[in-house]
Amino acid sequence: MDIFQSLLTGGTRFDKKRFGEDMELFAEKRNAEAPLTGPPSARAVLPKELDFFNSHAEERQAATAQAVAPDANKPCTDAPLLRRADLQAFLRKYQLRLKGTDVPLPLASWGDLERRWHVAPWLRANLESGGWSDPTPIQRGAISVVLDRRDLLAGAPTGSGKTLAFVLPILQLLRAHAKVGIRAVVVSPTRELAQQIHEQLQRLAQGQAFKTCLLTRGAVKNSDDDALAKKKFDILITTPLRLVHAIQHEELELSHVEQLVLDEADRLLEDGFLEQTDEILAACTHPKLRKALFSATLHSGVEQLAKTFMVDECRVLAGQKEGATDTIHQQLEFTGSEDGKLLALRSLIQEGGMKPPVLLFVQSIDRARELFHELVYDGLHVDVIHSERPKKQREAVIDAFKRGDIWILICTELMARGIDFKGVNLVINYDFPQTVQSYIHRIGRTGRAGKQGTAITYFNKEDAPVVNVMRQSGCQVPEWMLKLPKPSQMLRKRLRQAPVARKDVRVAAGTSSIGRRMANKKREMVQGSKRRKEKAKQSAEIP
Repeated sequence: MDIFQSLLTGGTRFDKKRFGEDMELFAEKRNAEAPLTGPPSARAVLPKELDFFNSHAEERQAATAQAVAPDANKPCTDAPLLRRADLQAFLRKYQLRLKGTDVPLPLASWGDLERRWHVAPWLRANLESGGWSDPTPIQRGAISVVLDRRDLLAGAPTGSGKTLAFVLPILQLLRAHAKVGIRAVVVSPTRELAQQIHEQLQRLAQGQAFKTCLLTRGAVKNSDDDALAKKKFDILITTPLRLVHAIQHEELELSHVEQLVLDEADRLLEDGFLEQTDEILAACTHPKLRKALFSATLHSGVEQLAKTFMVDECRVLAGQKEGATDTIHQQLEFTGSEDGKLLALRSLIQEGGMKPPVLLFVQSIDRARELFHELVYDGLHVDVIHSERPKKQREAVIDAFKRGDIWILICTELMARGIDFKGVNLVINYDFPQTVQSYIHRIGRTGRAGKQGTAITYFNKEDAPVVNVMRQSGCQVPEWMLKLPKPSQMLRKRLRQAPVARKDVRVAAGTSSIGRRMANKKREMVQGSKRRKEKAKQSAEIP
């Protein structure tokens, strides 16, 4: 470069005709008819070392700045990293409570995943393509705890995004498929909820080689048909009874499990599931095992039990403890007696207040059947789902409800937890729930993901002793109800064990025994006709 500079200063001449195109690069001015256009990479640009005359420096700087500058119209969702000094204001803004020793700072935005934990680009891309634009409060608080490999006890209202709060960190911690066996287990109390978790996991892991398995009551759905036998899958999603059966029959090995998630933990730590949960915990023997418990209702008994098997746990609570989300408009309607419930329901339908799809909760399987037989003859598209229906029938009913073929779905507590039905804007508690936990989970089927919903609860004089659960959940109750004596501890325990005895729905509706026999006879004739048609069709298909 020095020699070339000295030649220029010594008066050396160039043949401009021969090197005309090259000289244009050094020209101080361009022809007005050939302005500088296009990005720098698309034009001939002098290297800095050869640009002795600093040709078009200002033009190039302006063009380069325009090429790299962010679009002012494009929103930027990545907020700066949260500082410890701003933590209290952040927690108040998102209604978060953190308890524990040195709890990790929550996420300010999805950008924290790359800046703090260096997540793979595909995970961020799947978040954006899946429609998860910003983390919800529980996701902000819980994801950082799990990614820092700490035990977690998380509570948040229904529909607040708890599933993503444990699915995302599991994928990040596992990184990629490995042929070592199961490394993460998610346990849910029902098959329907397990299926929903599996679907969301597949959405977030789209395009990756993770092997996932959905194991529920004798059924296996995975990316490799032989995965269960060969123990090559990474993530197992299952129910307690099915997992314990697999452990006892040595169908799988849990010694490599590093992440164990108990979804709807308060249910899994009740008497019906507690023994199975203990056996699952005992089978997970990896020294680096970390446990995460999620639920919408975390009462003191659950927290005390969790302390017995969690190590230095962090507690993350979003919203009001054992309270409903503020997107649900709660209504309480006194019907006087069982006879008035059906009248109130039919009146709601006639007034146009019932906009499908609707979930209608009752306290028992028998009452679900009774109410179904009463409503089906009103010309409504109604069906019923409960634990005594076969698995295929339950799946068919859920699919039909999601498609809109069923307007009203009558259900028991089976559907009260975790299930996410898109578009449900009304939940009706035909029978009053016996506990605040049951009430919160029932009405949580609406008002999900920030959408508005309505929950109507019927009650009569038999329900007066337990109506205080409404006030505890944040519902406005009449003044006269506040003056009612609170139920004793013995009464509350008796109600949990045996719900209120109620009159048969059909008897309450005034249906006589003769009318019931006629209705049953008509139903049997219809079912018999269907069976004959199916039998004739099968016979025609046989060669």
